[in-house]
Amino acid sequence: MSRAQRRASRPVTARSRRTPVRPKSGGSGLQVPWIPIVVVLGIVAVVGVVVYLVWQQSKPAGNRFAEAADIEADEGTGLPGEYVNLPEIYADGSTLAHYGATDGPNTNAHVTREVDYTAQGLPPVGGPHWGATTCGSDPNTASAFCGPVPWGVYREPWPAEALVHNMEHGGLIVWYNTTDTAIRGQLEEIVAGYGDKNALVVMAPYPEMESETIALTAWARRDKFPASDYSEERVKTFIDKLKCRFNPESMPGLGC
Repeated sequence: MSRAQRRASRPVTARSRRTPVRPKSGGSGLQVPWIPIVVVLGIVAVVGVVVYLVWQQSKPAGNRFAEAADIEADEGTGLPGEYVNLPEIYADGSTLAHYGATDGPNTNAHVTREVDYTAQGLPPVGGPHWGATTCGSDPNTASAFCGPVPWGVYREPWPAEALVHNMEHGGLIVWYNTTDTAIRGQLEEIVAGYGDKNALVVMAPYPEMESETIALTAWARRDKFPASDYSEERVKTFIDKLKCRFNPESMPGLGC
């Protein structure tokens, strides 16, 4: 039998079609490239954080310098204590100084030298001060030119240059030079009580002041009086009226 005859003798059948391969149920057949997406999102997040941090560093971080300069120049009629005119004291000729100035004399320079505060009276209420590093809790072992000091009660003197920095942060200083242990004890109780409220108060002896004298200071304000004129109300009124009034750097977490 020839090849043609054999082919003709085969039964005729319908041509089979190839069954297509179908995707598994539950999807469209397209697989999402999750790993690259996650990597890209991670990179975007990191870049966003970096940009935010750079922006935070480049802007005046929470400062209120213009407001602080106004407060510094405000005689504050009705406020406790006396006003000390720092803009005039630190003026350069006819140009008044003011807090935060970058194009003229200012009242808040950070320095690494001793400062003569006698022009404004003692104890000081502002002006150039230390801030090279933070201070520990012991004045005798503190780093050179440190400031501000930790809030609280001290029985050893701190350099005035360090305490001025505390006033720049919205704080108040209770300075004393008295042998009256009863008054010192009462002052310590007052300051310790405010410390529980995180109220930005430092108490420290100040031997450079006249004997039997107490002084309360905030930036540009001072209430100085004989120890015999001490009263709890006088001290608390000064603290309550002036704490955080001058807080140009808007320091977070410091009670303001």
